[in-house]
Amino acid sequence: MAEEIPVALTGLYTSRHLADLLQVPLAWLRTWHDRGWLMPRCEVHRLAYFDFDEVAVARRLAELRRSGIKPRQIGKLLAELSREWPEIERPLLELPLVVDGKRLLVRRADEQLMEPRGQLRIDFAALEPSADDIPRATISFRDTSLVDDEEETPGQLLHLADELADAGNIAAAIEMVRSALAADGPRPEWCFHLAELLYRQGDHAAARERYYFAIELDPDFVEARANLGCLLAEMGDKELAVAAFEGALRFHPDYADVHYQLARTLDEVEQVTLARFHWQRFLELSPDSPWAEEAAGRLS
Repeated sequence: MAEEIPVALTGLYTSRHLADLLQVPLAWLRTWHDRGWLMPRCEVHRLAYFDFDEVAVARRLAELRRSGIKPRQIGKLLAELSREWPEIERPLLELPLVVDGKRLLVRRADEQLMEPRGQLRIDFAALEPSADDIPRATISFRDTSLVDDEEETPGQLLHLADELADAGNIAAAIEMVRSALAADGPRPEWCFHLAELLYRQGDHAAARERYYFAIELDPDFVEARANLGCLLAEMGDKELAVAAFEGALRFHPDYADVHYQLARTLDEVEQVTLARFHWQRFLELSPDSPWAEEAAGRLS
């Protein structure tokens, strides 16, 4: 688990920053972090920051997801890689892997691509191994129901909610998170998760209340404050949005994403001088952000 330690945050990436950089849904980043596939360099008030190594891991995960491989299948793949290379702690980071369609290949020192274990073929096409395939081996991912006997604990219900949301069934995902909350009581991170799903469903009023609830449970939850501010701004409550962003910055003054969102909102309410301060602060904290060009343009 990442320690809450003071570090220089320049050059680190939040989940939202990574999602914009890789042009993938933010929900994907949340799933990868929750499952331990992305490891933050540090956490500040529940907000995860990732270093450049994790950008490489996220890029490879994005390749797998874009090729149609679901999170549960990725989990099985990582487990297989760990069995084959037990000395490798982070296969997606340390092994020279290449995504080829729905296959994962290893690049040898001579630059040739090969399947793991020489002739080993990691196959996502649900092909079963046969006797004459030896020493070739195959990993099969048969279609399974999203609901199975393993999905029992609240934590597993949340993983199932991720899979349902990923499949486009947001309503069922919401019910899974509600079931986890009913089973284990309110937790700020679960209320936050529910708020994000409600937002994706288009129920902005319900999402707003869940963000408020998450903040009530944990006033330090700066990402909930930031998301609440974005939602309030979208709903037209600009002054409340500014208050939410300022609240996040009181707990975490170096939260670059909030400086960006606050600067935009202040421009919209014609508080240009104050907006310039936050545009400048955003560029100082996140000069390599996908939003940096916009910020520089606003300042000029």
